[in-house]
Amino acid sequence: MLRTYLHRLYCCAFFLAFFSAAHASHAQGVSPYLPIKLSPILENEIERLANVSGMPQLTKPYSVAMIYEYLEKIHYSHPRLYSRLTASLKPYADRFSITHVEVGVLSGDTARVMPNERGVRAENQAFVNFRGQWQMADWFAVYAGMNATSYQGSDYEDLIQASGSMLSIGVEWAQLDIGYKDFWLSPFQGSAQLLSTNAETMPSVSLSNNLPIEFLGVRWQYLGFLTQMSRQPVKYRGVYGDDEKPLIAGLHLSMQPTDWWSIGATRVFQFGGGERPVDLGTLVRAFFDPRGADNDASSDEQAGNQIASLVSKINFDGSVPFSFALELAGEDTSNNKNYQLGNTAVTAGLYFPYFFSRSISMTAEYSDWQKAWYTNGVYDQKGYTNESVVLGHWAMQPQRERGLAEAGTSYYLSTQWQRENDHIVSLVARTAEHEPETLKSSWEAEIEYVVPWHSGTLTFSVNSGKDVLGNSYDQLGFALGY
Repeated sequence: MLRTYLHRLYCCAFFLAFFSAAHASHAQGVSPYLPIKLSPILENEIERLANVSGMPQLTKPYSVAMIYEYLEKIHYSHPRLYSRLTASLKPYADRFSITHVEVGVLSGDTARVMPNERGVRAENQAFVNFRGQWQMADWFAVYAGMNATSYQGSDYEDLIQASGSMLSIGVEWAQLDIGYKDFWLSPFQGSAQLLSTNAETMPSVSLSNNLPIEFLGVRWQYLGFLTQMSRQPVKYRGVYGDDEKPLIAGLHLSMQPTDWWSIGATRVFQFGGGERPVDLGTLVRAFFDPRGADNDASSDEQAGNQIASLVSKINFDGSVPFSFALELAGEDTSNNKNYQLGNTAVTAGLYFPYFFSRSISMTAEYSDWQKAWYTNGVYDQKGYTNESVVLGHWAMQPQRERGLAEAGTSYYLSTQWQRENDHIVSLVARTAEHEPETLKSSWEAEIEYVVPWHSGTLTFSVNSGKDVLGNSYDQLGFALGY
């Protein structure tokens, strides 16, 4: 059975990491990660760092070890950014510390899923986000995390997730993470086509390097993971069953041939679940022959559902530095060829760390996708979702809720203005258009005002928009963060 093979794999990875840590004293150990979509100000500072230092970051979460390594490169060229990041990362330098705490309230009267918010819906709510760490040894660490949402006067049940809770074992070139790790398989800030934080965090096991591996003059990054989805009906032999939960396996490999250019490729494979038999051979066949294993196979013979992407990111210097990223993703193969992506989705983005000013940053992103995304004949009732929420691009959630998988486009725009008194004003705007005439163009705009308060921050937010049914909504929010 697959779980037997995976158990052996985990054991091998554990002993590999332990042996390496015990016999390679010169190597660094495991590294904590910055939480995804919890600290937008800090994440924007990391994006700035990546642009001016050449730090590779085609996926998230960000490794703190990598951030520290590249932070030293801008000590003298960007002293203000260096100083702010050094202060923000101070809790991660301690063996035992609380690295992030946020409590707040949000007013709302719509049941829509909030973009990239781990399945949270825009109802009246109170929320708590927490992260902490215990670096017990260089090669072993325990991380605690929680995202809790309590809906007020709503029919929805309170949502408590262990996001960020992990055991980490290993060294800088092979870190094994076991627990509830968030994944964001994209260099973009507004969306991730393959896997994002749009749905609830899934239990997972992953192996990756937390610092680039130097080989043949090129810096390499890799990530392999296995996650378990929520229970859903899975088709096998003409009937649906939900005895076993589906699994998702993923593999990412990227390289940085120069300081200003990163390229990468990612494969994600949804398989198993219900009564469907799976073994290691299923994974191998699906990886090397996606056309024969999926597209040309009958429903019972299909290995599962695969999606993949190719991505490139280039940093440009100059008086107004910026980054340009481009991703081509596919839901299936095309023209009966394994190497051609079908049902494509294209995302392009520009990021300006200093938009004609040392205090303003700007991001603009565009996505366009063809039909049939996040659907498959084996998983046609729920598809590529966790707890009925799309695992990838937020803009396709309204379609998935209505059993649709049509073409569409989306735009994302964000900017941050850091004033001299360290008060920060940020703006985020999203729009989406869908081909089905039953769905209208939707838009959303959010303004946040962040005020330093003692060792933390106070955040006031206003959100307005219109959903795909043409209904308008407004929200007010308040949060206290550390």
